[in-house]
Amino acid sequence: MKKRVMFPRWLRLWHWLNAVLFSVLIVTGFSLHFAGSGSVGVGFRVSFLVHNVLGIGLVAAFVGYLAAMLITGHWRQYLPRRTILGDALKQVRFYIFGILRGEHHPFVAVPERRFNPVQQLAYVFAVFVLIPAQIVTGLLLLFPDLAPAQVLGLGGVWPMALAHSLVAYASCAFLFVHLYLALTVGEPHTGVASMLLGDRIPPPPPPATTPKAARAERA
Repeated sequence: MKKRVMFPRWLRLWHWLNAVLFSVLIVTGFSLHFAGSGSVGVGFRVSFLVHNVLGIGLVAAFVGYLAAMLITGHWRQYLPRRTILGDALKQVRFYIFGILRGEHHPFVAVPERRFNPVQQLAYVFAVFVLIPAQIVTGLLLLFPDLAPAQVLGLGGVWPMALAHSLVAYASCAFLFVHLYLALTVGEPHTGVASMLLGDRIPPPPPPATTPKAARAERA
């Protein structure tokens, strides 16, 4: 029987494109933020140009991801179960204690549900909160005429710059945790190799046939 691909090609392409864009945006963003402070970094003019161009690239990649997510049905991966909070606690316990004791993963990834409960909560926050907030505040900095005149009694551009920086720090924290779990936990079919190669897993076993159903089939 034909094996199933854990991560389709389009998803892997977006993942690594997003990783490259985000990494360069971090470097150029910090170079812009600390320009003139004597810190080592990319020059201001180069950082300004690269940051703006790749920022637009990030917007285009995200729009493409949303379109592909709707077309392919990938959006179902983000739908939580009713037991999401209790399941997330089980997963956190595994990350803290279970992995040290050699326990089996409480939730095994399959193409129909690639994320464990903790990943699901984290990715929902990253995809639907962090990335949109980063894009919106970045566009308002790139086109300041579109920014509100005032926010909480302050000029509209400065609060956007502050929010953009805070979201960037939160995104960096997410990235560090994501890398740590991907490189150390090594959950089946969800590691770096799987995201590079797609990873093919066996099809699900056929449903068990009860004695009553078997007699009915023979009849």
